[in-house]
Amino acid sequence: MLLPALLASLVVAADAGVDAGVPFEVVAVEALPQRVERVELVGASFTHPSVIHRELQLELPGELTASVWQLGLTRLWNCGLFSRVDGHLERRPEGLVAVVELEERFSLNPLFSFGIGGGAAWVRVGANDNNFLGRFLEWGLRYERFLAFNGGQLWFRDPRLFGKRLIGLAQVEWLFRPRPEYTRRRLQGLIDVLHEVEDVMLLGLRVEAYRDEYSAPLMGTPVIPTDLQGLTTHASIRVGRVDTVRLRESGASVEVKTSVGVTNDARAPLYVQSWVEALGFVMLGERFNLAVRAQGGLSSTAPTEQRFYLGGLDLVRGYDDSTLRTEQFALANVELRGVAFDSTWFAVVPAVFVDGAVARTETFGSRTLLSTGLGVRLLVPKMLRTGIRADLAVTLVGGQPQVGFSFGVFQFFSSSDRFSIR
Repeated sequence: MLLPALLASLVVAADAGVDAGVPFEVVAVEALPQRVERVELVGASFTHPSVIHRELQLELPGELTASVWQLGLTRLWNCGLFSRVDGHLERRPEGLVAVVELEERFSLNPLFSFGIGGGAAWVRVGANDNNFLGRFLEWGLRYERFLAFNGGQLWFRDPRLFGKRLIGLAQVEWLFRPRPEYTRRRLQGLIDVLHEVEDVMLLGLRVEAYRDEYSAPLMGTPVIPTDLQGLTTHASIRVGRVDTVRLRESGASVEVKTSVGVTNDARAPLYVQSWVEALGFVMLGERFNLAVRAQGGLSSTAPTEQRFYLGGLDLVRGYDDSTLRTEQFALANVELRGVAFDSTWFAVVPAVFVDGAVARTETFGSRTLLSTGLGVRLLVPKMLRTGIRADLAVTLVGGQPQVGFSFGVFQFFSSSDRFSIR
């Protein structure tokens, strides 16, 4: 008789909401605003609690509104440290408690990325830690092989510089970039600071100092520029926000960048460039994601390598890498992605896309590129920015129709891309 009575009491306790002897009642978000006494974190064993509380930005004990609560959970998703973020409110004897359940991604990750397409290929190998010592600090180093050339990068990033919503980046790199008429070797150091304003605006300032040396191309007729030294300052503003939810993104943003460069090139000792990018992501139902990117650029007379380069490896699939060098361009990418399979360690995301660009070139005047195709993404949700993508594109305009294959890492474009023209 004792055992059945005990089991019955446990069932009653469970129905009443008893967890480890602590009674609680789940409170709907719609019931906010209410006074919340504290936050309880579940599942974050490595990330320091101060990092999580800093993203939530809740002043507790105190009144909590639904908008503040939802924004805090969105910030935890967007910081990239967690593969799962859930939150709910519980009424307990001590008062209302905000419970945040998290699943941490691996902090120390190997970096392996590659790209093949448009007659070019590169591979990068390295490592980075985006949650160093559990404090949401990032360091990284990477070796790059671009066709026949070796290079590397070293960087340190603090997404909450001085404890504020400032993103600070310091980076040194030694990289090669083959072009149709020459090969560039660049030694560069840069400092980048971004300021988040009310989660819907991002103000940026970047300073780059570099030295370029040029040699003959791997193929083709050499047209080799004079070695270049320069200093470039970029000021940018991004309005809007794109939120990450698992494998999909939602929201929209517009970013405008103005650059002023000073060089030792007698033909272009001072040049000015403007660049704009609009991103839009719409979640369709439970599985589909519509992604749209539009870019445009305008430049005064600039040194050869500092102009805008468009091609299959970076922006328009199906064409040769760096197929266009221009000082005026507009382009767009439209991609429909679907989640065919999703688990903790493996996900499959097929996609169909259309890419297009219009540019004014020195040789041919205006030129139009247009391609369409399909692809697939093989992702690892447990790890940040990890996965393989493959795209097959058919060129429609701008030359003889051809089929181009590109192979690389992660999405073709995403909300994390910045200054991706070159």
